[in-house]
Amino acid sequence: MPDPFSATRCAHIAVVGAGWWSQGWHLPHLSRNYHAQITAIVEPCEAPRSTLNPDLKTTEELQKLYAVPVFKTFDEFLASPEAEQTDGVIIATTHSAHYEVGMKAIGRFHVLMEKPMTTDLAEADWLAQAASKSDHIFMLNNTANFRDSTEKVHNMVKSKIGQVRSVNCYMAAALLWLFEDPENVGWIKPTGSMQGNGFGLGQMSHALAWLYFVTDLEPEKVCCSMLHSEKTGADITDIAIVHCAGNAIMSIHGTASMPFKSYFESTKHIHMKIFGSGGVLSYGGEDVSLGTDTPMGIRLDTEFQCQDQHPESGGLRLELFDGTDQHLPGFYFENYQAEGDGPESLQVFLSGCGCDA
Repeated sequence: MPDPFSATRCAHIAVVGAGWWSQGWHLPHLSRNYHAQITAIVEPCEAPRSTLNPDLKTTEELQKLYAVPVFKTFDEFLASPEAEQTDGVIIATTHSAHYEVGMKAIGRFHVLMEKPMTTDLAEADWLAQAASKSDHIFMLNNTANFRDSTEKVHNMVKSKIGQVRSVNCYMAAALLWLFEDPENVGWIKPTGSMQGNGFGLGQMSHALAWLYFVTDLEPEKVCCSMLHSEKTGADITDIAIVHCAGNAIMSIHGTASMPFKSYFESTKHIHMKIFGSGGVLSYGGEDVSLGTDTPMGIRLDTEFQCQDQHPESGGLRLELFDGTDQHLPGFYFENYQAEGDGPESLQVFLSGCGCDA
């Protein structure tokens, strides 16, 4: 936690959307961070509901807990005195509302927007264009991209791997309970111009944001195939080949079909391999193919499962054509710690808002 005696100027932040993620992470993080002060909460529903957390507080309870006003709409907030005192806004509404709120916020406030950015490609382009013309910062909360380990991988790709030629991206999660529940409308039903919804939009953005950042690749053409849930129609397995500028190619495999054990045990499994002119960099775990047969006759492959809440589960390996074979233990991907004063991405955002971090 930051030293309270070293913070002379706080960033004043409004939180837009008071669902399960804001109540479990954003609001508690901000309230414990000496570099931040919550100015307002925007939430249209007096009693927010979520299948991911059945014990959400009402807006009346949130108002008392954080001692700030709660507004039903972002327009009401914009017309309030609290808006005049606000440096930045965290947008954690439903995915389909990101664009409308974001366009109203860009240019007036610094913006930290939850992922995925939007549910419409054109809206994402318009947000990016508006942000590029603004003198305020605009960030997506891809927490993995702000970790020291990610910067280390990015530097290794540039200095050691050389020209990236091919990439393999694997991500699996135990999320059938999410994508096969008809009540999770925001995760399974398309909105606007969307042709579908599910694991591809709701989860693969985690891995792909990291991958595009560390490789600097620019996609040009995509060929994709999906398997859909018979219960909800949501995509639960996604496989894609992505052709990128510079004659590089990416192979992507994502699925929600891992068996669920518990929240702590059933985190996302990530495995990345980046092949280039200088060698290969692996981040996550290395499949050593030590298969064993269970009593049920199901063959399991033993590997270091790279889970974002278990840093001991994997690490980084650099293999170069000059004979280098370097192992760096510790897998640090996304920062999901609910305790403390927030992930690295939040600290960067607060600093950008002008706090004395």
